[in-house]
Amino acid sequence: MILETWSSDGCRTHLVASERTREAALVDPLLAQIDADLARLRERGLTLRWVVDTHTHADHLSAGAALLARTGAGYVMHESTRALRATRRVADGEELGLGEAVLRFLHVPGHTSDSLMVALPGALLTGDFLFLGREGAGRLDLPGGDVGAHYESLRRLDAFAAGVEVRPAHDYRGRAVSTLHDERAANPVLRPRARDEYLRWWESLRRAPEAWMDDVVAANAAGAVDPRAVEIPRERPTCSACAAPAGDPALRELTPRELAARLKAGGLLVVDVREPDEYDGELGRIVGSRPIPLGQLARRASEIPAGPVVAVCRSGARSARAAAELARAGRGDVGSLAGGMLAWNEAGLPVERAARR
Repeated sequence: MILETWSSDGCRTHLVASERTREAALVDPLLAQIDADLARLRERGLTLRWVVDTHTHADHLSAGAALLARTGAGYVMHESTRALRATRRVADGEELGLGEAVLRFLHVPGHTSDSLMVALPGALLTGDFLFLGREGAGRLDLPGGDVGAHYESLRRLDAFAAGVEVRPAHDYRGRAVSTLHDERAANPVLRPRARDEYLRWWESLRRAPEAWMDDVVAANAAGAVDPRAVEIPRERPTCSACAAPAGDPALRELTPRELAARLKAGGLLVVDVREPDEYDGELGRIVGSRPIPLGQLARRASEIPAGPVVAVCRSGARSARAAAELARAGRGDVGSLAGGMLAWNEAGLPVERAARR
């Protein structure tokens, strides 16, 4: 059996394929990556037989309906899904064959009512039901979320060995895989708690709803095939609930003018956690800033010299998360630019821009 995880801006798509028959399944494919994914399949001589969505996604457009139209592959979701284009609706415990591989589907409601986990030999594709490490799990405060159901769904992990791989649908720190042993030690949703305590803990993480996510859910349920069907903000992570759990250090937010004054005084490093295309984009960047995308921050933190650090992004969401991550890693003087490069530009402060080619 072939098992690979492909990454795009915090999202994870999993390839499961048979070495013998060359049949393949794609789990949680992105509409924005459909051409690249099909090219990868052609290069490997693989025929797409199944497309699986572990749930109705709220933060990106699924490629499920488009792959159904372009390849004829079956489109698999849980039997309770609202997705109109799903052609194979599976019940809890149902199995699908893929050459020598068998995909077993487990219903794990909580993040959404139609959430599935895909069990493979030696691996669990957990969707948004379970993330890695401090990320915890997907938000439970979106439409269809149910904390009590999630608590009960977590009990299903007790049936699996400690060494089984965990591969989620999202990770915002550049990881693709963990083990159930490591998640039991590090993941906050797997910390032993009574049900009432678990419900209270999730209530402390509740965030304001994001209206655009309702539009994404509706587009995925309808089977959108146009990647421009919904405008999706670049700020991430939107589906992670435990990115900044209660009890994290209070972090300073600097206004653009405050940051400019600190930079003029010297001794401060700006770390820009946007993606490379944004760093070179129309908003420009702060002179002397060091680019380290948020998804790479955990493994590249050693590149940041000792001393005060202020994280910067487009609007302040990712930089606040980056600052929290650095603080948890032991950095004592970290902050975030309030409003990000949007606010910096609005204040008329200087930027440098990449040379046009």
